[in-house]
Amino acid sequence: MSPDRRFVTYAWNQSVTFIDWSDSEAMFGLLLDFVADETAECREDPERHRFLSELLAELRTLEVRLPEIPATVVTQRLRDTHDAVVAEFASDPVMAHLRDCIAELERVENGAA
Repeated sequence: MSPDRRFVTYAWNQSVTFIDWSDSEAMFGLLLDFVADETAECREDPERHRFLSELLAELRTLEVRLPEIPATVVTQRLRDTHDAVVAEFASDPVMAHLRDCIAELERVENGAA
């Protein structure tokens, strides 16, 4: 088998994940996974690790309540969390993902497709 054929076969057998942007719990889960991954990868930066650990704990607390609170409350809690971040971490990549998640949740709440 040629090298090109092996690559195509390998790529063809890879699973593809599609994101349902209308599923607010799935979007929240993706945010949670991203923050968890970033937390695990930044142990050499104690300040960022502390920041992300605290953010992750807050998100996990919110995750437990997802089934019982309205999406608007979840969005507001995320917005409050975002707004409470100290300036030092305002430009952290995790904050960009948090802002994007808030925007998508608001879009879903407003019925946009």
